[in-house]
Amino acid sequence: MPFTDRSLLQRGLELAALAIFVAGCSGHPVSVDEAYRQAVQDAAIVEASEIATDLVTIRRDNPQLVWNAAGDRILVATWKSRDAFDRFIAPADRTPDNPDYAVWVTTVPQVREHCAAWAAQSGRGEAKLDLRLKQYLGLAPSWHYDLFVELWVEPARLFRPCVDPQTDDGSCELHFGDQVPKVTNIADYRDFYRDLYYKSFRASDGVPWTGLGYTYDWGNAESAVGASEFILTPGTPYEIHSATPTAEYCAG
Repeated sequence: MPFTDRSLLQRGLELAALAIFVAGCSGHPVSVDEAYRQAVQDAAIVEASEIATDLVTIRRDNPQLVWNAAGDRILVATWKSRDAFDRFIAPADRTPDNPDYAVWVTTVPQVREHCAAWAAQSGRGEAKLDLRLKQYLGLAPSWHYDLFVELWVEPARLFRPCVDPQTDDGSCELHFGDQVPKVTNIADYRDFYRDLYYKSFRASDGVPWTGLGYTYDWGNAESAVGASEFILTPGTPYEIHSATPTAEYCAG
């Protein structure tokens, strides 16, 4: 698959208003859709220089996490449309058993702090906030989201979408080791990971999945490293903590 060198893409991308353009690596105007397409192409080729070493770790001694009073669950967040929340999350108390419908999350408060800091700057309305969040989380500009949903889950139920899915260290590897990792309720993790790749880069719309434990921030001229991302294992029990409209969630 053809790809765009990430360093060139990062130098070229400038965070812009929702309306029309972001700056492209050639110096010519590039539409938001084209910038996203370039990100998908770039993310398909992973290099050692793109490994992040400061991913959020799921550890008791990590002050970046929010624990419940009992100390047995952490707070995670996922961005959803109102329809998806009403149909699939609110009526249930666990994630789907089918790995094809895995729920991707970040740990609270990483995204909330990021978007609150961005939204606090003057002259930034809801439309620009919506675009900036899609960029930061590696999501398509045409997709629709309304709510940040926070869930209480057992920390052991999280895994990184990496070749090494453990969550207690701050980076991901480039290649599988000799042993295929074991993940709860996923029969063959190597097959699961391979399917993620093909769904991300061979599907018609595509997503810029890094496979390195972080979202691809396609709106940051300095670094493509976005939020630390995790997946909840199939059948993960959860308790809904809140479902908050995007602008309110990012109001700080």
